[in-house]
Amino acid sequence: MPDRRQFLQHGLVAAGLGLTAGLSLRLSGTPPPPPPGGASNPFLQLPPNPQSTLVNGIPFAPWFTGDDFPDPNSIPFHVAWNGSPPAPTEEVEVAIVGGGLSGLASAFLLKQHHPVLFDLRPRFGGNALGEKWLGQHASLGSAYFITPDPGTFLNRFYRRLGLHLVKEEALPPDPVVINGAIQGNFWSGQGLSPTEQFAFQRYAAVVTHMAHNAYPEIPLSTSPGAAHAVRTLDLVDFRSNVEAQMGVPLTPLLAAAVQGYFYSSFGVGMEDISAAAGWNFVAAEEFGRWVLPGGNAWMAHRLWQKLRAVELARPPSAPPLLRAGARVVDVRRAGPKVLVTWIDDNQQTRSLLADEVIMACGKHICRHVLHNLASLDPDKHAAMQRVETMAYVVANVLLDVPPPLSSYDVFLVENQAFPMTAQAFEAAPRPVDVLNGSFAEQGFPQKSVLTLYWPLPWFTARFSLLINDPWQNYASTLVPYLNSVLGMLNVAPSAVRQVRLSRWGHAMPVARPNFIADGVPHELLRPFQDHIWFVNQDNWALPAVENSLLDAESVTAQVRENL
Repeated sequence: MPDRRQFLQHGLVAAGLGLTAGLSLRLSGTPPPPPPGGASNPFLQLPPNPQSTLVNGIPFAPWFTGDDFPDPNSIPFHVAWNGSPPAPTEEVEVAIVGGGLSGLASAFLLKQHHPVLFDLRPRFGGNALGEKWLGQHASLGSAYFITPDPGTFLNRFYRRLGLHLVKEEALPPDPVVINGAIQGNFWSGQGLSPTEQFAFQRYAAVVTHMAHNAYPEIPLSTSPGAAHAVRTLDLVDFRSNVEAQMGVPLTPLLAAAVQGYFYSSFGVGMEDISAAAGWNFVAAEEFGRWVLPGGNAWMAHRLWQKLRAVELARPPSAPPLLRAGARVVDVRRAGPKVLVTWIDDNQQTRSLLADEVIMACGKHICRHVLHNLASLDPDKHAAMQRVETMAYVVANVLLDVPPPLSSYDVFLVENQAFPMTAQAFEAAPRPVDVLNGSFAEQGFPQKSVLTLYWPLPWFTARFSLLINDPWQNYASTLVPYLNSVLGMLNVAPSAVRQVRLSRWGHAMPVARPNFIADGVPHELLRPFQDHIWFVNQDNWALPAVENSLLDAESVTAQVRENL
C-alpha cells in the first residue's frame, strides 16, 4: 500500500445512585421478542419505481427519509422522560445505547460478551444509513473516510470487515464548478491573475506542510509535545491560521472554494472551526479517501451483518441482541450495576441490568437520558452543553443513466459571490457539492445516484426543517440547483427517477476554537459513575468516522478490563 509521502504527490499539489422507590432488583416477566429477521439492516431496499410526487417537474419522494418524524412533537428527547423504570427482566454484561457507527463498532469489538445494542430508529446506522435501488447503493449521510495507514488499528479494523475488497480510492484534488463548468485543475490557479496564482500556490504549500510535517492527530497523541501542538492550534480559527501561514490573505475565489469544503465537511464556515480540527480534515484528505458502495452505510451494514451472525448463533429462546425501534429513555446506577430503561416498538416500557453501559448516542441525547446527571456530575453535564450541532440535508438523485461523473466529488462554487457567511447562506440556501454516489459500484452500472450535500450553517436552521411545510420548501428550493447540475452533466431531467431528501437535525458537531484546549473532550470521555462510558464522534466535536472508531477501540478495552 502507498504511504502518506506517496499520497502527497496527488494532493493539492496535491491541492442519585440506586433505584426509584419501590423498584425491585428481582428479575421478572419475559424478555422482549426478537425483531423481524433483517428488518434492522442499515440499507433499505427501495422498489424499482418508488412512489413520487412532482415538484416543479421533478419527481420527489413525498417526505424526508432518515429523520422522518412527521411533526416536531414526535421528535424524541426534546424533553426529558419523567416515567418510573419498571422492574428489570434481564441481566447482561454490556448494553450499548445508540446504533450508529460508534455503537455498532463498540458492539463488534465486544461481541464475545453478547452486548445488547439499542437504537431508536427501525434501522441501525445512525447518520450512516443507506438505501439500495436497482443495484445502486446510496448514502443518506456520511460518505467516506480517510485512507488508513498500514499497521494501524483502523487499517486492521477495516480489513476485518472486508472493506478493502469493495473500496474505491478517491484522490485529491476535487474538481470545482466555476461559472457552470467543471474545472479539474482549479486548485493550480491556472488562468488566474498573478496575485491569485500566488495565493493558490501558498495555500497548496501550507496544506502540504501540514499534511507532511505538522499533522494534528485527533484524538490527541500520547506524545506531550504533539498534544500540546494540537491544543495550541485549537486556540485559533482555521482562516486566521491558514492566512498567517500563507503570509497573504485568501483571495475571494480561493476563499470561496475553501469555504465550500468547510460547509460540506463541518456544517459551518472556516472562521467557526478551530485550526486543529480544520487541519485534521484538510490535511488528512491529502492521503486519499476510501469510498464504499453506499458510502459509510456499507461499513454500518458489514458491522450489522457481523452482529446479526452472533445473534442468530444464540439459542432461539435467547433475547435479541439487536434492538432497533427501542428508545432508551433512562440510564442510572442500580447498586453495583446499571439499569437501562427503554420504550420498545409496541410502546411498552422495559428495563434490564447491565454490568457496563456504553452511551454511543449524541450528547444532546445523553444529557436527557442519564438520570440526574446535572446534580451527580455537573462538570460532565456542562461539557455536554458545550457540544453544538448544525442541521444538514442530503439529496440523493436516482438516475436512469450510467454515472455522469467520473470523479468522486465536485464542489459547486460557481464564482466569488459564493455565500461566505451564515447570514448570506440563510438568505440563499443551496447544496455546496455533488458526489458520484455510484463511484464505488462494481461493473458498469446502467443506473446511478448523484448525492448533493446541503449544509445549513445558521443556528436556527433546524427549525426550518420542522415547521411551515419544511419538505415542500426544501424540495422547491433544490429544483433550480438540481437542474443546473443536470445541465452541466448533460443529463436530461427526464432521467431522474426520483429525488430523496434526507433530514439530519443533529448531524454535524461543530468543532469551534477552544473546544479541545478547554479540555471538553476529557470531560466527555471520562466515565460516569465508573460503569457508564461514552463513544461518539462528538466527543471531539469532529464529524469523522475515525474518531468514532478510535474512541470505540479505547473504551471497549477499558470495558473488557472491568468485565
